[in-house]
Amino acid sequence: MEELKLRKIFILALLTIFLLPTVNPAVAQSYGPSVIENNNRNDFQEYTFEDILSLESFVHVEDGLLVLNENGASEAGIDSVLIKGQLEYFVFLNQQVEINAIRVSPDLTIQTLSNNNEYQSNTLKRSAWCRGVTTSPEYFWWGYKTKLNSCDTAKVSSQAGTIAASGAITAVSLTVLGGWFPPLIAVSVIPGLTSGYFWLLSERLNANNKGSGVIVDMTWATIYNITPQ
Repeated sequence: MEELKLRKIFILALLTIFLLPTVNPAVAQSYGPSVIENNNRNDFQEYTFEDILSLESFVHVEDGLLVLNENGASEAGIDSVLIKGQLEYFVFLNQQVEINAIRVSPDLTIQTLSNNNEYQSNTLKRSAWCRGVTTSPEYFWWGYKTKLNSCDTAKVSSQAGTIAASGAITAVSLTVLGGWFPPLIAVSVIPGLTSGYFWLLSERLNANNKGSGVIVDMTWATIYNITPQ
């Protein structure tokens, strides 16, 4: 019970970061479809990827803004902390709509309007032997999608492994990873994830790199799913 409380406190603390004025509007972009793997849940968070996606039927767009049917989700038995988390993330996304950084369509797809994403140029130099594509993080209603080619996957896996090995999970150590996975920027300013999270992230990146890179789907709650390109 105490562990459950601590996990919920971590999630609630994470949510407040999306409302801070220091959050760069260009940090996040769009999120695409995913294939959920049954063993993708890690031991450091309360929710699964499926839990986040279960909110989709309660999400709609009004006047170009994302809206969550809080009462309907609650009546369906969805955890109140998860609902609050999604609401807070929508506040962040709707702020991006209001400053014309993104546009949300009725089908929940999100188009990036801003061209000043500082991470667009933060990709590794291409080599002839690098297969697959690398893209900056993209917005979706539940988080972000990032594609990494084979070379970038190896590099990012190494960076995650270095964080895990050092045990120094700080804003500085997560700066580079946060460029690929924006939710980790929020996590870097509060305690929550352990070295084990980053060991698993490193291993999953390597395991799914079948020679053409990977696709990483990461929710606002830092729960991720990784599949081969």
